[in-house]
Amino acid sequence: MTQQHGILVANASQAHLFERSSFSEPLVQLADWVYPASRMPARDTERAPLGQSLAGRAGLAPRVDLKHLHRSAFAEELAHDLREAVMDYRLKSLALIVSNPFMGELLRHLDASVQKVVGDKHPLDLTSLSLTDLDQRLRTDFHL
Repeated sequence: MTQQHGILVANASQAHLFERSSFSEPLVQLADWVYPASRMPARDTERAPLGQSLAGRAGLAPRVDLKHLHRSAFAEELAHDLREAVMDYRLKSLALIVSNPFMGELLRHLDASVQKVVGDKHPLDLTSLSLTDLDQRLRTDFHL
């Protein structure tokens, strides 16, 4: 089996995993993820109570940002699937083109086997580009 170079293009609500065996080869899409909860309107993601306080009053309960919880859940899902790709020996290297602050969230969830193959890291959101435009941008700007 040929080892491939992986490229993850992601933001907090969607991700695309591509591979190519060499710089001259075209991008091949391996997987897509969509996590629409990360795109919820702000009024739906405002701080919500986590539970009851010791005094039994909900108003004193610790609060958590739902948007952060959704970002974290999506990052954990991606990290698990990336681990599977690496463990299957399909990815020799992995470049991350991931928006901020989602890049940090994803990096926190990656285990050692994936972190070992991560090379390039670029904090950008290129998820809206077409496959042709993305391929051209990866070649010219990042030499990927």
